[in-house]
Amino acid sequence: MTQRIFIGDRIKGLRKQNGFSQTLVAEKLFITQAAYSLIENSQNGIAVSHIINLSKLYEVTTDFILKGDRFLIKIDPTNGFIPLIKASAHAGFIKNFHEENSFEVADWYRIPGFNPAFEQKLFEVSGDSMTPTLLSGDVLICQDQPKIDNILDGSLILLITENGILVKRIRLDNNTDYLLLESDNELEPDQIKKILKTEIYQAMIVRGKISSVVLPHHQIASKGKIQNMEESIDFLKKELFKLNKKLIGLNK
Repeated sequence: MTQRIFIGDRIKGLRKQNGFSQTLVAEKLFITQAAYSLIENSQNGIAVSHIINLSKLYEVTTDFILKGDRFLIKIDPTNGFIPLIKASAHAGFIKNFHEENSFEVADWYRIPGFNPAFEQKLFEVSGDSMTPTLLSGDVLICQDQPKIDNILDGSLILLITENGILVKRIRLDNNTDYLLLESDNELEPDQIKKILKTEIYQAMIVRGKISSVVLPHHQIASKGKIQNMEESIDFLKKELFKLNKKLIGLNK
């Protein structure tokens, strides 16, 4: 009986905090105001379905209604959690893609210092088609991009299709039916490929990655030299382009 009193007090307190009338709450529970009043005043017990509906209405845990326990974390994006689709779960994710996705508690993660935005997911990389940019086992932070045509040339994207999950670099093309994709791995047999836009379930921009790989110092130095060389080559290309334009003008 004591427990029933505590439950009644808690749901009464929640109702008053939210400024709801007994009639309104009763309607949400599909019972009469009189029946709800008996629950709130601890004269009647409360059904499991009512506890669940009240937890949704007030956005609290069922444990709070039953036991007053406030020290539980609500696992959803508003609290900084993002679902992770591991490489081993890719096939199952695609199979159930058009159904309402529900992830187990163990599939949700928080990244220190990162606040997730709307429609973000984590995907574990499988394969080496994007080496050295991405390595197998890296975890990508991806965000939904409903308008594929708005994606910038050269962006790293993750595509969810009927045949699998692809991580590629997008290349702009005038073809409205196909999407042109490029692999960062120069040893990939098909470094450039096309995919029909109608085959794409969802396109996601890669916003970042989490990697367990730490590069040795000499590799970092080498990468820096290569980057400087690439920048120098780009500069020379631009200068040659300018000179070529001037020469064309003189010939006219």
